[in-house]
Amino acid sequence: MKIVTKYVLKEFIAPFFLSLFCFTFILLLNDIFKWTKMFVQKGISVWYLVELLIYALPSMLVVTIPMATLVGLLLVFGRLSADNEITAMKASGVGVHQLLLPILLTTIGLSVFNFLFMDYALPKGNIAYSQLLRDIRMRHPALILTPGVADDLDQEGRKWIFESKDEKTGRLLNVKIWDEYQDGKPRLIEAKEAELEFFSASAQLKLYNGFTYEETSSKYPQRYMVSDFKEMLITLDLSETLQHNEYNTQNPLNMSLADLSKYMAEIKKQYRANEEYYLKYRLLQAEVEYHKKFAIPFACFALSLVGVPLGIIVRRSGKMVGAGIGLSVIIIYYVLLQIGQTTGFRGVLPASLAIWTPNVLTGIAGVILIIRTVREMPVYQHRWLIKLFPMTGGETDSVS
Repeated sequence: MKIVTKYVLKEFIAPFFLSLFCFTFILLLNDIFKWTKMFVQKGISVWYLVELLIYALPSMLVVTIPMATLVGLLLVFGRLSADNEITAMKASGVGVHQLLLPILLTTIGLSVFNFLFMDYALPKGNIAYSQLLRDIRMRHPALILTPGVADDLDQEGRKWIFESKDEKTGRLLNVKIWDEYQDGKPRLIEAKEAELEFFSASAQLKLYNGFTYEETSSKYPQRYMVSDFKEMLITLDLSETLQHNEYNTQNPLNMSLADLSKYMAEIKKQYRANEEYYLKYRLLQAEVEYHKKFAIPFACFALSLVGVPLGIIVRRSGKMVGAGIGLSVIIIYYVLLQIGQTTGFRGVLPASLAIWTPNVLTGIAGVILIIRTVREMPVYQHRWLIKLFPMTGGETDSVS
């Protein structure tokens, strides 16, 4: 029995890590394409990209570890069943129910690891990602400068656009700024050249050789005053940007379990004193994130209950069919999780029920499949289902 257990667990390692790599790489592709394009175009060191991807990894891994667990088990038990090794184990007195215990213990171990990883590495990774992104933008403003696209200039509501950038001098060319900040009167500023420089809590936009067009009377908007300038300095306040960066540490998504518990207690205290809607929403958000810290890691165990019997059932259809079924189960699971998260945020369902429903449903389905597989009962008997899923034949290759 020990030899068989070691053999099955050894067979599980390669598909698990291969699936983990593939799923994680797929989820990272969006960030890779987005940042590679910007970094190459703006001439910024590729090491920043590598660092950003490293910090983004924890948020991907906490999701892909359960996915890899399911697909790994599907591939392993699918191969064992297809090669008649399950039948050979039956002949030697080893049943599926005997293989389940070490597999389930392994997935419980993966769940514990994923919980610790989600509680420790995920918050640190998210915060480090946001801080590094802000630092890159402060040191390399070209990263956020897109020629020909109107954008917010600062938090005061000013808009701006520039035509192009001089690669030799680094100056922005043909700049236009729409400004109603000082007295509420529309003002247009045009400059042939501009330089943008960032500081710790502010930035300075230096304009060269331009004109200002300012409305003189709201009654006669067609009347405006034109003045020229050789140099103009506009100071931009970035304090709200910095506050937003500090707020990242107070985002429930970026908190450890201990910090989240304290945060929830404080919000509940404030809500009892003042039943404001925004406090209720923050509390609902915190409760959802609290239960996700347990539910997502536990998905390793819940999905394993489905993975083992499904792997045995889909016996002679090859790895592609097993992987396809795995992807279908994963999609259903995470759609249910997303629905649960949305209903939890809105207070439609209690956070515990909303977030744990996918695991409960998956677990129930897994237990039913395991019982029918161990007892060698047909998974389904309806003819239309057998025609729809001929790879199972409505039977199992399990042993008791």
